[in-house]
Amino acid sequence: MVNGKLCKDPKLTTADDFFFTGLNIPRKPSNPVGSQVTPVFVDQLPGLNTLGVALARIDFAPYGLNPPHTHPRATEILTVLEGSLYVGFVTSDPDYRLVSKVLNKGDVFVFPIGLIHFQQNVGQVSAVAISGFGSQNPGLIVVGNSIFGSKPPISDDVLAKAFQVDKKVVDQIQAKFAM
Repeated sequence: MVNGKLCKDPKLTTADDFFFTGLNIPRKPSNPVGSQVTPVFVDQLPGLNTLGVALARIDFAPYGLNPPHTHPRATEILTVLEGSLYVGFVTSDPDYRLVSKVLNKGDVFVFPIGLIHFQQNVGQVSAVAISGFGSQNPGLIVVGNSIFGSKPPISDDVLAKAFQVDKKVVDQIQAKFAM
């Protein structure tokens, strides 16, 4: 086991362990936020095990969003293939500064390891990006899903105080994330 994944005997590997197909196929976002991620991590491509790299394709509907999230084990580098994206990350304590930019086709942006970041299509047409990661298994924590969709739910008292809102607001938001 390396990095939580079983290492295959090198004598038993085949070309298929190092091959992934279909990244050229557009994926239609079918969720409320309007983005669809196609990961190529160690689970999808076993040959990545121990290599410290991975990638993903992100398809965006017009004005679609890849919501605020973090990768606890990887820096991400994103390249826009089609469309225009508003991207950004928030620096850590004590300043929580937003670092953001609008990217166009061919532009590249880096999201440092562990920082909350996002991407949003700012165009009326679909957008596509490819992201590379400095880990075979970068991890993913989507902020809204984690906070408002945890099971069991985080107490209304905790969230109301943390976000400085009424408990009814917390209940309304949690209802949107209940699955």
